[in-house]
Amino acid sequence: MAELPIIAVSGPHGSGKTTAAREIADFLGYKYISAGERFRNLAQKEGLNLEDFSKAAELNEKIDRQIDEYTLEIAKKGGNLVIDAQLGGWVLYDIADLIVYVTAPLDLRIKRIAERENKDIGFIRKETLARENSEKQRYQKLYNIDITDLSIYDIIINSQKFDASDCVRIIKTAFEKISKGD
Repeated sequence: MAELPIIAVSGPHGSGKTTAAREIADFLGYKYISAGERFRNLAQKEGLNLEDFSKAAELNEKIDRQIDEYTLEIAKKGGNLVIDAQLGGWVLYDIADLIVYVTAPLDLRIKRIAERENKDIGFIRKETLARENSEKQRYQKLYNIDITDLSIYDIIINSQKFDASDCVRIIKTAFEKISKGD
């Protein structure tokens, strides 16, 4: 285990990965890093919504590479980090001490996003499915990664069955076990 640990938290949009990642970072007193926030900021800077920015990323691989290289660079500089990233498990596979995947059924994820963004559920469904399809294709093409392959994750949590505090307890327990070298 690294002297300064890194926890990578991945999962689909609306799964609760960000909530879990933020809460475990707060609990441990670690710095929280979000690749998704960086992606949203770049989209906003370009004046594009997420669906259109995802389409732009299909045509310009520099967008994904920039975000993934940024994530990797931060992780290499130091630990005591919780990194929330779609490809966090893949990009940080050789660096992270614990790799977590948070998931939930599609309908629940769509509902969460619609409520969080105060947008029409039909619009969110269309946008989310388009984004996820775009990401799946981009990551396969760019890195030869099948994001449906969950075999790299140390733990997988279904946030439909476990609320945010449960997710944090599960991650904390796994982290403590790894920290002890068990």
